[in-house]
Amino acid sequence: MSQSAVRKLLVLVVSIVAVLTVWLLPAVAHAKAGATLGEPLRLEVKGAPEAFYFKPRAKGVKPVLMYLHGRGGNPAEDCRKWAKVGTQFGWVVCPSGPADNGNGGRTWGGDGGHVITATMDALRAKYKGRVQKRGNLLIGFSEGAFVAMQVGLKDQTTWTRWLILGASDQYWPYDVSPELEKDKRKVRRVFLLTGENDGVAQNTVKVGDVLKKNKVPVKVRLVPGMGHEVPSDRMVSTYRRPLAWLAAAK
Repeated sequence: MSQSAVRKLLVLVVSIVAVLTVWLLPAVAHAKAGATLGEPLRLEVKGAPEAFYFKPRAKGVKPVLMYLHGRGGNPAEDCRKWAKVGTQFGWVVCPSGPADNGNGGRTWGGDGGHVITATMDALRAKYKGRVQKRGNLLIGFSEGAFVAMQVGLKDQTTWTRWLILGASDQYWPYDVSPELEKDKRKVRRVFLLTGENDGVAQNTVKVGDVLKKNKVPVKVRLVPGMGHEVPSDRMVSTYRRPLAWLAAAK
């Protein structure tokens, strides 16, 4: 092989290595972060069950990503999953629904709004100015989606960005246009994500239509081949871009 051919081959190898490095480093970083997260921290909440949380990866004042579990969900276990993708954006906080289902499972059978407010108060009392007060991100799955859509609508100052998983237009059984009027609206962006095989897939589309009608910036995604819940090994790949889009809202 001539020296010219060898040089060309070396240039090609270096280029391939550079491309692979760009592709693989983010995945490796996320894998390491997930492996070192450990157990969620516990937060005592006045008048409500304890919540679970993970601190942000970066220092300074950071927003809260509050995850509301589904019916019978385990908030501690769910928090471990969300921390893998959420801590790069801020605090990952997982309150517990008021009703005890046993074996760590909880249900939003009581006053979900009180639990959410009390959890935020407890976190801010513990960490003071490190917790962003306004412009936070509310995430709700299934029954937690119902709670998130109700609470997010009522407190748009605290929760200006929503990620709703399994949204349904039946969770708003009334005209929400007055709360979304231009002069009153505080919510900045909404991302609706539902599996295409989920029974509420078309209801999710209807929620998107309501938000679009009221000129709320919204993205609707029906994930091909997915049912009601995202497998844990697809958490990062499924939610990283939606969270990044929501976090970029001004």
